[in-house]
Amino acid sequence: MTRLDPSLLAAFAPEFATGCDRLATAADAAGAARALDALRGMAGAFGIASLVALIKAATTALDPFDATVTAVHAATLRARSAAIVAAGRDVAAIRILIVDDSALMRRLLREILAVEPSLHVVAEAADGAAALALMAEHTPDVTLLDIEMPVLDGFGVLRQRALAGGGGAVVVVSSAAPPGSPAAILARRLGARAVVGKPSGAVSPDLARRSGAAIRQAVRDAVA
Repeated sequence: MTRLDPSLLAAFAPEFATGCDRLATAADAAGAARALDALRGMAGAFGIASLVALIKAATTALDPFDATVTAVHAATLRARSAAIVAAGRDVAAIRILIVDDSALMRRLLREILAVEPSLHVVAEAADGAAALALMAEHTPDVTLLDIEMPVLDGFGVLRQRALAGGGGAVVVVSSAAPPGSPAAILARRLGARAVVGKPSGAVSPDLARRSGAAIRQAVRDAVA
């Protein structure tokens, strides 16, 4: 993609961040719409297509107005603009590989990620060996990795990935490695960018409500 002028991006970044703050704190749909209009104008003036697309999705989500959802879109826009400034060019959606032996958990994770149009699932794996093959095939930006799996567990995936010099970031999502536990510390030492615990066990229908925002934020932070 065409590189953007660094001096112009330096001026763009703080103004766009301020616009994201206005969006995040909007008290109603009218206020959010005004903030989005201003953000759209800035993104359009620079020809940053990915931001324009995200702003369009956020605008669609204003009816009905939900302050929490609006704040999520503001965080997504801020993270994407920061990535664009760092790269000096527009950046594509975050490409994600889901690795979990539970079909239900894989579906729940897909639903969690689908809330944000910038998060795109490129493949899924039910065990660690399949995960390594898909990492090589798809080169995802982020892999959401379970720990307890057949064939090869998450620690094995992290070790083999380190030996192979695999690209992309890994976010561990597992009930076997709650944040701060010895297992979580080991996962971080083996290269995991973040660890997010599954609430209520390995198969938890309340995951989207209780941990969805944390998982999406970990994905965004992993590529920041």
